[in-house]
Amino acid sequence: MFNVCTVEDKLRVKPSELGKATVEAVTAEIQRTYIDKVLPKLGLVITLFDILSISEGFVFPSDGGVHFDTKFRLVVFKPFVGQVLLGQLKSCNNKGLKVDLGFFDDLFVPEHNFPAEYWFHSQDGLWVWKYEGNDIYLDLKETIRVRVMEVRFNPVPTEVERQGDESDTIPRGTEGNPFTPMEVIASVNDDDIPGLGLTSWWEGVEEEGLEEDAVKEEAQ
Repeated sequence: MFNVCTVEDKLRVKPSELGKATVEAVTAEIQRTYIDKVLPKLGLVITLFDILSISEGFVFPSDGGVHFDTKFRLVVFKPFVGQVLLGQLKSCNNKGLKVDLGFFDDLFVPEHNFPAEYWFHSQDGLWVWKYEGNDIYLDLKETIRVRVMEVRFNPVPTEVERQGDESDTIPRGTEGNPFTPMEVIASVNDDDIPGLGLTSWWEGVEEEGLEEDAVKEEAQ
């Protein structure tokens, strides 16, 4: 889920920062430039891991800043396909569920990745699991366990895409349809992996399993 990647960049330290030690000034610039940003194909930057090297500073004509060729490592978030994640059910509609991991909330579970027993209650605006004749709601803010199916890195929308055309109800990259540089597509279909869905559904099952294991150990 979390990886360390090496990055090389030419960083500019502003004139107002030149009174600081070089490492301190460069570190601040890395954090300002990279933290909470998505690097295509690499993932969401969580934090700076370390700085490997900083060159001697150089100045361009008519530029008061100092430039440093810098090599450093970043901790990035990019879950692998098949990984199971825990998050909070943030919102939902008839197209699926939105899950918040606390530091990343562009995780979506589309309706085609639901078990057949799920159905959307339009009046309550919630998804429901039909289990043994009972309706069990997927309430918002509950902890949910999902499995990663795909990680998408979306290109920045062009000016034409932002303006849209007659076929677009809401153009991409606008307030009504904001641009998401990285999306995680997940599933709650537990045909292959049991325990997906709201964790509260499985608490009793997990406790029973632990009790059975304890009994087996005692018998041995």
